Amino acid sequence: MKHRNSKNISNLAKTFEKFSSNSEINESLPVDLQVESSSKFLSNMKITIIGGGGIAATELPKLSRELRRHGASTQFCITENCLKFIGIDSLRWASGNEVIINPTGLAEHICAADALVVCPATADLISKSVNGICSDGATTLIQSALGLKKTIIFCATMHESLTNSPIIKQNREKLTKIPGVFFTTPRFEEGKEKLPSHQNLAIEIAHIINKAALFNSNSQNIIITAGGTRIMIDPVRCITNLSTGSLGIEVAKVFYAMGIQTKLILGNTNFEVPEYQYQTIVNLPEYEEMYNYVKNINEKDFDGIIHLVAGSDFICKNKFSEKISSAQEKVHLELNKTKKIIDLENISKIRFKAAAKLTSGKQEEGIKAACEHMQIKQLNAILYNNIKDIWKNNNDHNAIFIENKDSILIKEPVSGKKDIALKFFSSFIKFKG
Repeated sequence: MKHRNSKNISNLAKTFEKFSSNSEINESLPVDLQVESSSKFLSNMKITIIGGGGIAATELPKLSRELRRHGASTQFCITENCLKFIGIDSLRWASGNEVIINPTGLAEHICAADALVVCPATADLISKSVNGICSDGATTLIQSALGLKKTIIFCATMHESLTNSPIIKQNREKLTKIPGVFFTTPRFEEGKEKLPSHQNLAIEIAHIINKAALFNSNSQNIIITAGGTRIMIDPVRCITNLSTGSLGIEVAKVFYAMGIQTKLILGNTNFEVPEYQYQTIVNLPEYEEMYNYVKNINEKDFDGIIHLVAGSDFICKNKFSEKISSAQEKVHLELNKTKKIIDLENISKIRFKAAAKLTSGKQEEGIKAACEHMQIKQLNAILYNNIKDIWKNNNDHNAIFIENKDSILIKEPVSGKKDIALKFFSSFIKFKG
């Protein structure tokens, strides 16, 4: 695997600054083979997919095209058994490259890719890999990748009885002890290990590859808070806000795909949150619960925090212990100001901090308030939102991203959650570089 030093990381940050969420198409291939770009998570990465013999091989075209949507180039090297489940033309179409079965004088069995994805990783392929058996092009290519210390990702699929075999378990454990070898977490269903969705699996693959390429497989950890919060009035009524958490979920996806382990602390949301292998999700819809949870976080465990939760500004002085009768004509509530999560002592010690600021009224005054907030809270970056722009243009998220570059505040318009998420990631990477 090619490791990027701090200069490479800075260059990557510049690449992300130029990134546009607009769809791109790879024009170097015939029209029917092209894919629309959804990200650059795997930009310039060559991935060889080792196809094993199992029914999960029918998912390989979807996986290949999804990896390509994230910027990778893919090629298949498959076993003869793989062809029992999927046709060679389908794989050629999905990758845009010739499919390797038996190596020729061109030495296709020597690994030239940045990473291998063994999928489906059958009990047979796993056992041959750990014992150095080179019975065909696919198994020989795996050994070549091991010898070259490339990143190898096994996506295991098999019947539960094989999963529980002590020999197969031992073989998997031996492989995971080899530097650069990883296993994705399967989906357990109907007594079998199955592949996750091709969308989630592609993100898992991106995470593993980028963690190795950017951070030499050393863990980087970040907290992301997101969603709305509520303050209880009585056991069934609350004061809340309209935040959906969708931006924070997108930010978490970008950081995760780029190799960073994420802790997503989520308030109220109706959005489905993807579950990833190295992402922790904590659901805390009540503001007091979230505040107390974050208060007990060990700041030494994290490299940064992106604080996007719409935290409650006020709390009921006296919460009703029983349901307020609907027969009452009036109810008087006294509200006190809440303590802010961003002001917690442990959070202030985290080196990289970013947040968001929402105001109404004139934008110039709002930007000034955001800059002041940024300096007072010692933030590296802040996203400024004006309430009149936040859902403008077909519900797209329009905002101003403000970044501290050598004590100079740089302001830049951003549009769309993808671009905003990439801005936060770019800011973090430049800070690390």
